[in-house]
Amino acid sequence: MAACTEKPAQKLKGAFAGFGNIAVNGHLPAYRNEERITITAVADPMPEAAEGCRRLIPGARFYRDVPSMLASEELDFVDIATPPGTHADNIRMALEAGCHVLCEKPLVLSTTDYQEISQLKRAGDLVVYTVHNWRYASIFQKASELVSSGAAGRINRIIYTVIRTRPSISAGENSINDNWRLKPEMAGGGILVDHGWHAFYMVNEWMGSVPKKVECTLENRKYKDIPLEDTATVYLEYQDAHAEIFFTWAGDRRSNNVVIQGSKGTLTVDDDRLVIENGNKSEELVFPQPLSRGSHHPEWYGAVVADFMAEVEDPKLRGRNFHEAGWCQHIMEKCNESHRDESPKPLAHPDITG
Repeated sequence: MAACTEKPAQKLKGAFAGFGNIAVNGHLPAYRNEERITITAVADPMPEAAEGCRRLIPGARFYRDVPSMLASEELDFVDIATPPGTHADNIRMALEAGCHVLCEKPLVLSTTDYQEISQLKRAGDLVVYTVHNWRYASIFQKASELVSSGAAGRINRIIYTVIRTRPSISAGENSINDNWRLKPEMAGGGILVDHGWHAFYMVNEWMGSVPKKVECTLENRKYKDIPLEDTATVYLEYQDAHAEIFFTWAGDRRSNNVVIQGSKGTLTVDDDRLVIENGNKSEELVFPQPLSRGSHHPEWYGAVVADFMAEVEDPKLRGRNFHEAGWCQHIMEKCNESHRDESPKPLAHPDITG
């Protein structure tokens, strides 16, 4: 296997592992605006991905699988945008080749995989960075700024709701049955995996801590015949605070709503509106892009890439995102245990490291 370059060149050479909708419509536009990065290769088993590579990244070399690409290319990083069930293996291969990793959420689906990847990244002094792009939605950035400034006081309750009418469309999908998000071995879970990960890192950020306990119920309200849940209800208990989280693919509309309640006031995010209530005062801010508009959100990825680059260029910053991803994975794993056992599960993850 050809080794990745040990030290980043002046312009980092990157490659895509997976070139479907999120890579093409989300990640690629951000790389086009980043002068420090050039994409030199793509690996994807889908025939249509080869044409997309030729058309969208002229000069990039195309491979049908990740091992072939890593054996032939000299790379600084790999952008992993394959289905979740393939993430762990693709991350391991990239790290073993000496490459930094930028990976779509969920990073991995088990604590064992997280721990093994932690050892590999530390052994190679490499970055493993999960795409936590919702943090960079302008309305969430404003909400975070207000929480940090104490505008709502001490946060004691968060209600986080995501409503969709169906799973996001996947590349090559002709009917919903073609969607990899509905195949357990590829998706690793239903809407809990698809939307829960984002909610967990955002709620933890606003709470300023990690939860102590989780309760979760998974259901099929609309898609009765699929092998994964279309609805998830999650209760997270923090120290003197809690979060109520609800996701569904069974809705009659697309919407995102977050209510952040504190000792001094309430912040309400309603798609493209942020309402700030403090005592008798109320202010409404309107943002140009509703949270529920589309599923790729290319306008958020520039900040993701910039933060990834910061970790690559400054070893002292490495591990912040990886630690956060460890908690998301831990919460998701305990959600599934809670549903299976019909009981609350304590959250304590001593093995989460940077």
